[in-house]
Amino acid sequence: MTPKAGGADNAEESFKCCQCGHMFGTEGRRHAECPVCGHDCAPPHCGIVDASNEGY
Repeated sequence: MTPKAGGADNAEESFKCCQCGHMFGTEGRRHAECPVCGHDCAPPHCGIVDASNEGY
């Protein structure tokens, strides 16, 4: 994945689920089902944030 201009090279755009707090990659989508709780994540309810893509 190519980082955004000025963004860290170890970060990717991710959804933060407003129901359970799980964060998962957007993969270019504007909405997606949370893989943990099944909530339909889309702005403005679920935030889109930069999250680390490092495998800690």
